[in-house]
Amino acid sequence: MNVLEYQFALTPVFHFIAAKSMEAGLYLCDGYAKQTVQLWMKDPAVENEKRRIGAIQYEGSNDYTAKEPSMVSWRFERALLPDGLKQELEAISAFRRDRNDGPPVNPRAQSIAFKFEALTDAAKETIERIAAVLQRYA
Repeated sequence: MNVLEYQFALTPVFHFIAAKSMEAGLYLCDGYAKQTVQLWMKDPAVENEKRRIGAIQYEGSNDYTAKEPSMVSWRFERALLPDGLKQELEAISAFRRDRNDGPPVNPRAQSIAFKFEALTDAAKETIERIAAVLQRYA
């Protein structure tokens, strides 16, 4: 079973983020992964090429038969982002948890990470805000 076929309590969060990513112009590739969908955007420097910029991932369990995941992470790798996109994503602090330990906003972490435990109104608002930023660069 690939990641897009799971039915967990958190599946609506995962699917909402995936849908908003695609609406923003990103491409998703599951590669039949167990817990992660990779995010790709058009590379303006190379015609018909895409570059990976991050992922959507279930977190909180390595064995879904024993325990469902407890969180969905929407992360963007700093080193792979265009400067403007990186700056705009860095400015969003809601639902940020760049590392599991330490400060939630950590500019030394590999990724800018947004982590969601439920599809609340506040989560939807933040996801929409991130998607609007992505749309300007996709």
